[in-house]
Amino acid sequence: MFRKTVLALALPALFVTSAAAAQQAGPTPGPKSGEPATIPFMTRNDIRTFDSTDDGDGLYIQDVRRNWYYVTFFGRCNELPWAIGVGFKTFAGGFQIDRGDTIIAGRERCRIADIVHSGPPPAKVKKAKGA
Repeated sequence: MFRKTVLALALPALFVTSAAAAQQAGPTPGPKSGEPATIPFMTRNDIRTFDSTDDGDGLYIQDVRRNWYYVTFFGRCNELPWAIGVGFKTFAGGFQIDRGDTIIAGRERCRIADIVHSGPPPAKVKKAKGA
């Protein structure tokens, strides 16, 4: 009788403990988590598309696996909103885009301050004609 009672009390405590540990660990980094990231960059074809913010403060990058990332810079990247293409300069020819690497937009070089997992860029608001 004593063993059954102890076992019956121990099992619920075990489930509560494991549930609390799972909540404490937080969510697993996912595509829209905002968790720090690096962008795998093996060849020039590994970047599928990009879209900058209107003010040049950030850049959304999509890789060939259709994962989105949001890149911020140490300063504003003024030529980025009008760039047709961008270039990437990694440390020592590295195989990933990471903090401290450089994005080249036009004649401007912009150092990356942070990269996080993101969703796609927000839809741009179109201005009404004649207004």
